[in-house]
Amino acid sequence: MFKKIAATAAVLTLAATVMTGCGSSKMSTEETCTYINDQAKEKGLKEKMEAAGTKMVSGDTEGFKSTVGEFTSLMQEAAGKTEDDKLADALNASVEQTNKMVDLMADESLSLEEKSTKVQELDTAETKDKTAYLDTACPNMDALD
Repeated sequence: MFKKIAATAAVLTLAATVMTGCGSSKMSTEETCTYINDQAKEKGLKEKMEAAGTKMVSGDTEGFKSTVGEFTSLMQEAAGKTEDDKLADALNASVEQTNKMVDLMADESLSLEEKSTKVQELDTAETKDKTAYLDTACPNMDALD
């Protein structure tokens, strides 16, 4: 009798574990793209990014950094939540490239021409390959376009 109860309990525990494991906290590619788009809309990132460009031109590098930091934070969060490893790589590559660009744009020891040249150098073939997947995986990102 105890063996039967123990066996039943073991089967139920295993079933519960399998069911819980199947309900992974990772998002599909589509869910990840929707999440990014929804969060960007909610936070008004498109408008903030447009304003950040104006801030940068007017010399407000801290305001620019702050806005771009909000954007990259969302990308990093989504990269950690997706089950799509290629999308996670693309998001992380985009974050890395964006952070380097922000550092260059905020570097007051460089002329505008030097900044432009160095930003263009960040756009390597490897980075282009990784970040190109973002357009394929998430073609409808109206909150950021």
